[in-house]
Amino acid sequence: MKKLFTLLCSVLFAISSPAQLIINEVLYDPSNSGLAGDANGDGVYDQEEDSFIEFVNAGNSNFDASGYQIWDDTSATGSLRFVVPAGTFVPPNGAMVVFGSGPLVGTFGGAVLLSADTTSSHLNLNNSGEVIGIKDASGAWVLFFDSDALSNNPNESYTRFPDITGAFLQHADTTSILFSPGTRTDGTPFSTAFVVESISVQSTTGSTDISTNLGTLQLSSTVLPSFASDMSVTWSVGSGAGSATVDANGLVSAIANGNIWIVASSNDGTNISDSIEITITNQAFSLEEFTSLNVELYPNPAENYIHLKTANKNIDEIRLMDISGALIQTYIGRTEEIDISHLSKGTYLLHLSSGNKVQIIRFQKGL
Repeated sequence: MKKLFTLLCSVLFAISSPAQLIINEVLYDPSNSGLAGDANGDGVYDQEEDSFIEFVNAGNSNFDASGYQIWDDTSATGSLRFVVPAGTFVPPNGAMVVFGSGPLVGTFGGAVLLSADTTSSHLNLNNSGEVIGIKDASGAWVLFFDSDALSNNPNESYTRFPDITGAFLQHADTTSILFSPGTRTDGTPFSTAFVVESISVQSTTGSTDISTNLGTLQLSSTVLPSFASDMSVTWSVGSGAGSATVDANGLVSAIANGNIWIVASSNDGTNISDSIEITITNQAFSLEEFTSLNVELYPNPAENYIHLKTANKNIDEIRLMDISGALIQTYIGRTEEIDISHLSKGTYLLHLSSGNKVQIIRFQKGL
């Protein structure tokens, strides 16, 4: 019969907390039948060394577990068994497993692995008569696990089922194995991806002005934490009275006078971003001139051909120019595809005109 107990672990965090640690699985009584209880994978059964507590970050941001304390009891006779080292983080929906001792042999789903080798009796998780307690770095009780509410000698772990949200039951009630440290009950891993928490954008020169015609400004981004799994960003042009482009490396190219915001956004799904305002002056074209025809150019950068998309069927002339404004070729009338295979790698301009309206589009020729 399944032995269920719902309120064994308490998490003293507000529901809205972006990161919250829970106890997901506890092995306090490993099986002593051969190697059936060898949870740490070292090829030896040991009651203390193979015991473990699996924590899961049920929030959506990285959890700083530094300084968290594991106590073998919450009563006055309880003893501090282990302190989580400084700089220990758990990714969102990721696991951290504290074993009684190592060596820890195996991948354990890529979870954060720790070993309570600091005390001779290791975690000292008794089978009965105690409530395992967890204190945060400030010394406040935040998590509890009462083994007396369960079977005293299960010879297997107790795990939440479903993981993270479910009640506790004996592991073999749901699977053919006795424990699953670092993984879900079915053996699949928890998340191992640390997420971006902040981005800051800055100019590499310290200046936020572009005052030369068609000038450029190099921007950079600082992504934190430094251990985020995906530290890449996407650069884009935001709002403003001016106009500019920005490439994949944060190089801003001025087009029309005015202020413009340049944005760097995370690529890991967290939607973290930062922006910087750039002031553009001394450009040859106004923003109205630059955008008046609503023509879109793609792809950009391009290798052999560029394509123009517009609802305006009355394009009078298209001039292909180099970055200095020197004319390379003229196309009369509306042209939807232009061959650029003969051009050298670099930056070029398209000058489009329709009556008294003009649009200038900058594009990159790749290899």
